[in-house]
Amino acid sequence: MGTKVERGIIMEENKIITMLDEDGEKIDFELIEIIELDENKYALLAPIGEEDDAFVYKIEVVDGKEQYIAVEDEEEFERVLEEYDSTFEE
Repeated sequence: MGTKVERGIIMEENKIITMLDEDGEKIDFELIEIIELDENKYALLAPIGEEDDAFVYKIEVVDGKEQYIAVEDEEEFERVLEEYDSTFEE
């Protein structure tokens, strides 16, 4: 697994994150990007096998462990996507 940093975005290859859904079922996500914005870190995650869908999670550290909190605020969500999209404009 390699990591490179471009303009505040940490790009990792093939990192899989497993989460539980509301029914307690495990869902595997591929980490698309880690984005740093306004002193916060966000993860763009895509469910394995459904790479056309992506979700934005805010990364918070609680008791030394990373927790992924779904971004439900539309404005915050859009700002993260704009930062992600801006990396492809160069």
